[in-house]
Amino acid sequence: MPRVSLVVPVFNSIAYLPGFFASLSAALPSNTEVIVVDDASTEPVFQTVPDFPLATHVSCLRNEVNLGNAGAVNRGFEEATGEIVIQLNADLILHPDCITAMVDAIDAGGSSVGIVGSKLVYPTTGRTQSVGMAFGLHSKRHVFRHLPVDHPLCCRTREVQIVSGATVAMTQRVQQLLGPLDEQLYNHNLDLDHCLHARQHGLRNIMCADSVAYHWRNRSGTVRYARVEAAEAAFWAKWGGRYEVDLGRFLDEALDHVIAEHPALPEMPFRLLDLSRGADQPIALERLFSRWPHLRSTIRSVRQTNNPSDRLWLPILLPTWVAEEPMPFLYLVDSHEELIENVMWFEKRRRVVTKELIIDLSAVVVTTDEFLTNCSAVDGHQ
Repeated sequence: MPRVSLVVPVFNSIAYLPGFFASLSAALPSNTEVIVVDDASTEPVFQTVPDFPLATHVSCLRNEVNLGNAGAVNRGFEEATGEIVIQLNADLILHPDCITAMVDAIDAGGSSVGIVGSKLVYPTTGRTQSVGMAFGLHSKRHVFRHLPVDHPLCCRTREVQIVSGATVAMTQRVQQLLGPLDEQLYNHNLDLDHCLHARQHGLRNIMCADSVAYHWRNRSGTVRYARVEAAEAAFWAKWGGRYEVDLGRFLDEALDHVIAEHPALPEMPFRLLDLSRGADQPIALERLFSRWPHLRSTIRSVRQTNNPSDRLWLPILLPTWVAEEPMPFLYLVDSHEELIENVMWFEKRRRVVTKELIIDLSAVVVTTDEFLTNCSAVDGHQ
């Protein structure tokens, strides 16, 4: 019996497969079987599958009818014989230690471990894509998204409700306990559904920070978005009210980190600029009010809930005199990336105040100095 079974669902995206399989060959542990499931591709995807000399066995299976990611993965699960079962999306570039780190996390955690996932990185920016997910009031969010990949918050292995389904590892025992992926969900919310099932069984889901992969995301073409609305409806109908609203926990972790780095922050007379549009604004406000109670009376709301833009230009949104305000601001936004085109504003604010903070609804908390440094780093890579 192999120690590890690797299940790889594939649908087209042939341009990405050679890079993925090359990284898989370099990351493949010994005593591993590889199961590739082609979900009725119209491209010759099996031509890209290498020999995998370290694998104990390689199976290439084909669905004659497209069953979606759930159906393809379930067929691979049925064939898997290893003690540990790992499912990998084919739009990844794996770090050489990606698979062994997940296996080590399962071994270290013992029988209480449910599903283990990886730290995912954007290939285009080198920034964090996913280190686990949290639930808000009416949302599910990748926490610490777009932070530098080496940020301390992104380098902590931690228990989470949800890990991204791009890399999923579990024991054969856990896989049998949870059963197959819900094929009603097709391509969408499969990871959330399986992770919540694991927690329902009293198991711990782990984001393993030592397991790292670049993730291109959504490379299967238009079929990737098939039945999304139906899958969303099915997921919320099934799990509504049965999960933990835990976004605040990650916001607290981020606030604790930035305050430890800058001990003077709790005493600063911040004013709050609320630029958020998301429904999870009350969670963020509650956390901020607990640290800075005076903020309740200093909120300047500039929420534009009907603005479809993903960029906020502060010199246009705010009165000119606000840039000269002598009190430091806390900027509350949906995503700190929305502020990336405000270098002029923040450089001007630097001449007025010593320190300001940006907080977003993905639990990112950064000083404006750190934000400007990060912006410069991203510009340097483009």
